Amino acid sequence: MSVEDAARASGEEVAFQAALLLGRLRALRVTSAAVSEAVLAAAAAAAARTGRRVIRIVGAEDGAGLLVLGWDGETAPAAGLAVPSWRVSLPPIPTLVWAVCLRAAWPEPESVPFPGRAFKRGGVLSLCSQLGADPDSVERALDRTLPDAQLIVSDGPDLFLGPAVAALPPAVVEGLRRGHHVLPVLDESACASSAPGRQRSAFEVSGDVGQVPEASDHYVVRSAVATLETARKPLPRASLPVLADPAMRWLAERLLLPCGRHLLQTPDGNWITGATDPVVDALVEEESGTLTDVERAVLALVLLHTVAIPRAQGRHRHSRWTGEPHTVTLTTLASNRKISKVAMSAALRRLKAAGMVAESTTGRYVPGPVLDRLTEHRSGMLWEDLILVGRPDGHLAAAVRRRRGRAGPLPGRDGFVGGPAETDRL
Repeated sequence: MSVEDAARASGEEVAFQAALLLGRLRALRVTSAAVSEAVLAAAAAAAARTGRRVIRIVGAEDGAGLLVLGWDGETAPAAGLAVPSWRVSLPPIPTLVWAVCLRAAWPEPESVPFPGRAFKRGGVLSLCSQLGADPDSVERALDRTLPDAQLIVSDGPDLFLGPAVAALPPAVVEGLRRGHHVLPVLDESACASSAPGRQRSAFEVSGDVGQVPEASDHYVVRSAVATLETARKPLPRASLPVLADPAMRWLAERLLLPCGRHLLQTPDGNWITGATDPVVDALVEEESGTLTDVERAVLALVLLHTVAIPRAQGRHRHSRWTGEPHTVTLTTLASNRKISKVAMSAALRRLKAAGMVAESTTGRYVPGPVLDRLTEHRSGMLWEDLILVGRPDGHLAAAVRRRRGRAGPLPGRDGFVGGPAETDRL
């Protein structure tokens, strides 16, 4: 191999590892900074071209440090969308709990929020209850919603602001600073924690972004990309007319691909973004953001009842996962007695939080919007997995196994190997 070929191969490997690192950050929200400086710089540069920042958090307890992905101060999802619910946001109760946590950890608005000071879980529960919030909902926010979003972390009864706070854009921090006086205030005498604040600092990782075009097209496309990356579901073409221009679509793809992402258009013409297959394959291989066995089984049951069975009966008339309103209840799912109802309910909550399952009405489950982010290839693999799960001894299942190079039935978790990994968190 010539020197030029070796350099090219090395550059391609660094580029892929950078895309994989950004995919890992999307899947896990926070990951270790134990990667080479070349990969870290390449990831930061790729992220910056789409309006994102890679933030490194260092502290005595973090070893090599932690990485978290945020938005810069200039890029924001495109304005003018008619349905704000298309964007991912916190529900009302977790928003209230987060406001209480932020004020408790950040008493002085002149300072930066992160890392803040420690505060007591009991004080947050007490104040939110006084403000009229349901105690069980507050506990769920403290135990699942806010930690999953990396907005808070816990150490026994003590709580701290999480790594996601370090990634807040300066404009957002300034807005929070202006509204600091309206945040709910904990009773210091009853709720102050004796635990010391964590000795951490955060800084943005720099990368060689290169020359940014001066034309406004770049910023318009970057805003469209931000809108798609933060969308809860595919967006209609009319909401993003810039993507009707082939040159603008090419520019969007050029910005997304170094991040391991690409544009996807649904059969009805709507737009969304998704991870490229090589990045997803690598994330699944290292088990970053993948589902547990129970979650995979519950997702398979939901898809069997809402897509596969209706399709076999002629009631599901196209290949999209989210295109028909067929629903299934927990009672129906729990008729499979190999999984307890409690475990199934917990798995449904996690799948719903990941966007893989949704509720059309309370208690009636449908496939979630994240399934629209699957590529055609991966969606086809998921259909094959449903064949293997639904009728493993059939001729179609045998054909699938032959094509995949398997001689017999798929054991254990391999029976759902083509299912989606939880790699599209926002």
